[in-house]
Amino acid sequence: MTTFQQQKQQILRLFEEEITIAKNQKDTNLENHLKEAQKHLAEEKIYVVVCGEFKQGKSSLINAFIDETNLFPVDVKITTNLVSTIAYAEQEEITVILGDIGQGQAKQINRSEIAEYVTEQKNKSNQKKAKLLMIESPNPYLKDGLVLVDTPGTGSLNAEHTALTYSFIPNADAILFVSDIQAPLKVEDLNFIKERILPHCQNIIFVLTKIDAITNYQKIIDSNREKLSNSLNLSPEQISLIPVSSKAKQEYLKYKDPEDLEESHFLQLQEKIWSLVKEQRGQILLLKALTELGKALTQIKRPLEVEWQSYQQRSQQELDQWEQDIKKIQKQLQDLLQNNAEWQTHLRDGLEIIRLDAQNEFHNGFVQLQRRSTKYLDDPAFLNNPQQIAILLESDIDAMMTELSKKLNSKAATLYGQIEERSGLNFNPFAATSLEPEHAHFALDEIQIKKSSVDEKALTFGRSGLSNMSGLGFAGSLVGGIIGGLIGTFLSPGVGTVGGAQLGAAIGGGLGALAGTTRGVIEGVQQVAKQDQTLAKQEISKILRQYLEDSQRLCMQTLNQSIKSLEKFMRDELTSQIKRQKESYDKTLQSLQQARKLSQEQGSQRANQLQTPLKKLMQMQQEVEQLAIAVTTQSENRQPKAKPQTSLKSPPKEPVTVDAHADYGDWADG
Repeated sequence: MTTFQQQKQQILRLFEEEITIAKNQKDTNLENHLKEAQKHLAEEKIYVVVCGEFKQGKSSLINAFIDETNLFPVDVKITTNLVSTIAYAEQEEITVILGDIGQGQAKQINRSEIAEYVTEQKNKSNQKKAKLLMIESPNPYLKDGLVLVDTPGTGSLNAEHTALTYSFIPNADAILFVSDIQAPLKVEDLNFIKERILPHCQNIIFVLTKIDAITNYQKIIDSNREKLSNSLNLSPEQISLIPVSSKAKQEYLKYKDPEDLEESHFLQLQEKIWSLVKEQRGQILLLKALTELGKALTQIKRPLEVEWQSYQQRSQQELDQWEQDIKKIQKQLQDLLQNNAEWQTHLRDGLEIIRLDAQNEFHNGFVQLQRRSTKYLDDPAFLNNPQQIAILLESDIDAMMTELSKKLNSKAATLYGQIEERSGLNFNPFAATSLEPEHAHFALDEIQIKKSSVDEKALTFGRSGLSNMSGLGFAGSLVGGIIGGLIGTFLSPGVGTVGGAQLGAAIGGGLGALAGTTRGVIEGVQQVAKQDQTLAKQEISKILRQYLEDSQRLCMQTLNQSIKSLEKFMRDELTSQIKRQKESYDKTLQSLQQARKLSQEQGSQRANQLQTPLKKLMQMQQEVEQLAIAVTTQSENRQPKAKPQTSLKSPPKEPVTVDAHADYGDWADG
């Protein structure tokens, strides 16, 4: 098990513990919030797309990777002609999507029927109109959210399937580009990587299959590495190239000989995939979950800690000051809930700037698409197969909108963080407490936290949930048009619970309407192709120009509507956060006021009762802090550093000294 998987399981366990505490305290709102965050982490998907030319061993590779012997057809005569996905579920279920673009219907099948749909030999020229195969399996290799996408060979027998492959690539967290050790990389391969993969996903692992067929394959590895280095303008060290033997892995599964496993090199491949995932989106997912845990712990711990401190020989003057501070914070938070609060204006103005920037980039994108259309028409191969131009343009539009969605998401997350800072909501969840000992009191004005680099990184990634663009939440028009809402049902449970996925889903859903338009264009250019070839280019150009104009109008409408939806989401999310903060201080005030009514003897007894839960919360908080440091550590072998002191800037007044490191009594370890 890799570090990412271990850390994810630790975080899920911490969620269980916090949910139990919230349940015991009868805090239903907090309990539901934690369950939602836990569910999102547990169900979040990591998409790895497997692509390459025909008969390179992609299906055999996937079978071997997940310890399957016959899930995907692998006979030497078999050619995969369909995009297939495989994800985790407690019960196996296999679904094939059938029908024309925009009219996809789901059909349940069993394993023995897979070849009837996914192979060229048994579904020649895709007579069954299969669009996508989706497998859900209780396979343990997929349990941590890994989704594998098996694609047809590039330059496909079916132009729609090639374009569907292109639609998955911009949404991939990593790409496995597969080539046969006996078939050196060709110019077409290098062009596909450079033009179709690298602009959207830089996390590429180059896999050389069938190494068992050659005794000395190092020269071929060196040759491929040199070709990739020259073509992609990367240093050889930047290229991840792993040779594997699916045959050796299958031998290991049959006879359990460790030498077969070692010779297969599949352990290195698995480690590399998870290492890439951990360094990229996996880190974001984990830090976002840790941020939610940290905030919830502060919310649970604050009332108990303030109550405990009130029993520690505090003067009446000190306790009076504490009450005044808490009431002022309550007033500040109540003001933030008003419709005329400053942060709402900041949100509206900030999103307007983001919208204008997005529109400018959007228009520039369609200018580039027009130029690409002309380039396609200048290629005789495309002119003789004009329907492929329409499909490629559609996938180009998908890719452009996907990239625009990601940029929108990133800018929205930055704006969200700025609003948190200005509103005083940005309490550091990785600090030992929001009320630092001897150096802080309740914040009345804008809160400024001097964060360590670890804290800053964690807050940046985790503060809002907007920094997550979930895999296929924005599936694009081709995928969206083929299967409509099914993509969310079968591939992305839980998607839509965070802003990034919500934004992507809105754009992807809107683009689904583009698929029907594409079908009409395909039929139109096919008719032109049957006419006089001297007029074909001119006529096809007119059809494609109109198609791009229609697509631009549709995409602009979708973009504007998506930004409106994003504004509502951010406003609701910030309002929810303010309410949670206020509830926490309401409970803190109530706890303090009740404590002041107790006699000295009763207070002493109550202080003793608080020792066990406070120690438990402190231990959990330290574990969250250590995990946050570990996740942000670049090298997995690097030891976590001690967290530096955190201080709060606040008005000059008598501090409230709620000591996070106080001795709560003689507690037993364990």
